[in-house]
Parts: sequence; C-alpha cells; structure tokens
Amino acid sequence: MSKREMQMICRAFVIALVILVWGQETRAQTITSFEGDHGPGLAVCGSDNAPTHCDRAEMDVAASGKQVAQVTWQNLNVYDAAGKLLKSTPLSEIIRSAGLDPTLSKGSGGQFEPHIIYNEFIERWVITVTCKNDCTLVSETADATGPWGGTYLSCLQGGACLNRNPGLKLGYDKNGVYVCGGHMGDENPQTVPGVSYDCFALSSKEAKAIGQGVEPTHINRVHNMPLDIVPAVDHNRSKAPTAPAFFANKSCDHAAPYSCQRSINYSFHWIVNTFTWNGAVGTYNAGGAQQVIKTDIGSQRNKWLYNSPCCGKTMSIPQKGSDITLRAATSHRLMNVVQHGSRLYGVLGTGPCTESCGEQGADTKNIAIWVELDCSDPKSCTVSQTQKISNPDYHIEFGTVGVDDAGNLGIVATSSNARTNLSVLLWTRRYDDPAHTLAGPMTVVTGTHPYTCLNRKGMTPMGNSVGILTALDPSDGETLWTTQQWGNNEASCVWNTRIVGYKVAGP
Repeated sequence: MSKREMQMICRAFVIALVILVWGQETRAQTITSFEGDHGPGLAVCGSDNAPTHCDRAEMDVAASGKQVAQVTWQNLNVYDAAGKLLKSTPLSEIIRSAGLDPTLSKGSGGQFEPHIIYNEFIERWVITVTCKNDCTLVSETADATGPWGGTYLSCLQGGACLNRNPGLKLGYDKNGVYVCGGHMGDENPQTVPGVSYDCFALSSKEAKAIGQGVEPTHINRVHNMPLDIVPAVDHNRSKAPTAPAFFANKSCDHAAPYSCQRSINYSFHWIVNTFTWNGAVGTYNAGGAQQVIKTDIGSQRNKWLYNSPCCGKTMSIPQKGSDITLRAATSHRLMNVVQHGSRLYGVLGTGPCTESCGEQGADTKNIAIWVELDCSDPKSCTVSQTQKISNPDYHIEFGTVGVDDAGNLGIVATSSNARTNLSVLLWTRRYDDPAHTLAGPMTVVTGTHPYTCLNRKGMTPMGNSVGILTALDPSDGETLWTTQQWGNNEASCVWNTRIVGYKVAGP
C-alpha cells in the first residue's frame, strides 16, 4: 500500500469518526424554536399591587397538531406550529369568562402556577391554575382561542377546597384526566409531616363536559397522597378501560419539615400510586399498596442521593453579567411523568453531592437524574434504566422529559453559570441506543442577558415550580413540544420564555 493510499484511508477514518461523534451530539432531527410570553417589567412587578409570582414565568405548553398553546401566570398565547401568534388572552379573562375568580382566597394577588394539556382523546384543552381555589378550565371546543368552561374541582361534593398554594399537577390518558394538589394537615409516611396531596380522577366524558359548564358528578377524590405527586401523561390510544393510571414522585425525610427540598445525601426512593377505573368511578392502588421503589437497576438497592440545590442559603445559581443569582431551588421535584407502554419516565432535579457520594460521584453543579420504571406488573414497578445527567459547566434546572410513539426520548432543561446566561439545552435518546445513555447536551438557544427581578426576600426566582410538561404532537406522534425560561432581556422583571418543538433523529 502506497503512502498516499495510507493517508487517504486515515483521512477517511478521521472524517467518519467526526461524523459519528457529531451525530451522537446532534440527535435532534428537526428543532422548531420560537419566542413565547415575556414578563411585564419592573413597573408592574415592583408595584404594591404586583401579581402573585410576577417575578417568574411559570410557563407550560401543549400542542394539538393545529395549534401550540403556551400558558403563563399572565397569558394564554396560541400559536401555529411555525410560531405565528394567533391570539393572546390574559389568563384572568379566561378564568372570569368560565365563571371563576382569579383573585386568591386571601384577597390579594392573582392566579399563579398554571399547567396546560391538549387531551387528544376528547379533543379538548385543559388548564389547571391556582386562583380563588384550584381552577380547572376546559375548552369548549378543540380551538384554544375559543370559549372555556371551568370549576373549582376540590370544592365539589363538600370540599375541602384546596385554597392554600396547592401546587397543582396535571395528567391524562385515554380513560380520564387526573389532577393533584396540596392539602395542609394531612400527610403521607413517605414525604414531609403536616402536608400531603389530594388527587382527583375525572372520566374523559365528565372532564370534557366541564367545557360546556357541566360540573363532574364523580371526582374520585383521595387524601394523603405524597407531597408533589405527579399524574402521568399516557398517549396510548389502545389503552384498556381497566388499565391503571400512574402517579409518581420521590420520597423525602419524614422527620423534618421542608426536607423534600432541603436534605443532605438523602437516599431517596421512587414512589408510585395507581388509579384503576370501573365505569365512572375507580380505586386507588387496587389490590395493592403505595409502592416504595429502590433506585438502582432492578430496584434491589438504592443508588442515588438527593441533595439541597446549589448554592448557599438561597439555593441560587450564578449567571453571566450580574451579581444577582437565580433561585432555581424549586426544580428539586419531578417536573413531569410520561408513560409509554408499560414504562414510566421522569427527571428529578437535585443539588450536587460533594462528599461521601459513593458510586454517584461528586459534582460542583446542580444535576438531574432520569429514570425509566418498568411497570409491566402495575403493583410492582422496578427501575429498568437510570442515569445521572451532570456537567461541570452547567447547572441543570427544570428538566422535562418527553417520549414519542416510537419510544425515543428527549429531555429539555435550562441552565446558566458564571460565564453564561439562562440557556435552553436538549438531551436525546433513541429507543435502540445502549441502555442508560443519553446524547447531548446540545444548545437550543443561548441566553443573551442576565435575568434580574429581586423580590422582597432579595432573590430572583425563575421557572415553574409546579412542573413543566412535554407534549407529544398528536398529528404525527413524533414532535415533542415544551417550553423553558431563558435570558433575553436586560430590563428588570422582563422574563423571557422559549417554546421548543423537536424530533429525535433516526439512525
């Protein structure tokens, strides 16, 4: 073989290697990314009559195939799939038009911490949001720009109304819509004392009827569910009427208040509950009990350690161009849960372990842990895949997971450090990739300015503390939609949001 031939072979090998590595890092086949809602500025957020949580975006997004709808505490914005704004409506107007009151029960502020889904099985949009009580809103038709109906779900059938910052969670499947919210005074042995969640299961028929102003007859309420429990979203069109819906979260130290957020090297478990339908009613944890699941593969032992989010007493992360840090502590919980077949997927945000970390290893930045739970036996779920997501250059915050019809997975999060502003990152995993692996991150959009909006406690909050959903576009079963807060305006209290639609690439 000649020297020239050897050089050509070596050059071809290097090019092939570069293409392979590049392909592993840029798995997103297509990304649609456009600007969503933005904050009102200091004149509003700094006033004595500032809206509740004015200093953060509290964004969530859903998609119907024809429309992409983003909700913040401020507005419901409806776009086409290319990002053209079709209509923007103050969320308070939608609440009032549904016959409900956006003013909090304590008599000040307004609605906050919203979620939105598009339920393809009933072709309706659903919003949950804290208002006078807990507002559940359902669109009258499949058009998110049209009229809405609503109800105070927890106040039905004698209450008690969840009117004290319930931190609502929202999920659905072919059989129903599921809402969970905080209830003071109750408790669950796997989370903190003195507070737990109530959950509600509405049949698809009765959930749809809310859009026409008809209150549900069966709310299937349960008390004493664990704090921050999240109903799964399941897009399975062939799901059996008696197949269970799943609810998941992590455990926390039951001995101390606030320990779901503030703990050191806590060896947590995954917690799973179920609801099984029987007509318009059903049973929680039918034939079994709440599941307490160890976090290593096969769930024979615990692998992961939860730690308080970084950094310092305010649990705030740095950002470029400002001494004001961002309080991202509320990303310490599962942002969402997705079901695909018999598997559940979630991403947990946690602070770094700095010593006595065992096989988890030490980190200097906030990390995330993703998990796949095999629930082939609904009464005995086990961990089938799991991995730590960490990087010395990123504080990973508010990670939200999506899974397409083929089983491909994506995780979108936001991040900043002392050298970067709030940016949006993406990790992906094809269904046939080696187990426990993710490709990425790739940067969807890079922050251009620091975000500042000091509240009365001297902190700048961010994100959506009750979670961020990832929606699967029902028109193709491939496009995953989500949203994040990012840094794109130097003016105080003008938070920015980015709406992201992406597909996970083929081989």
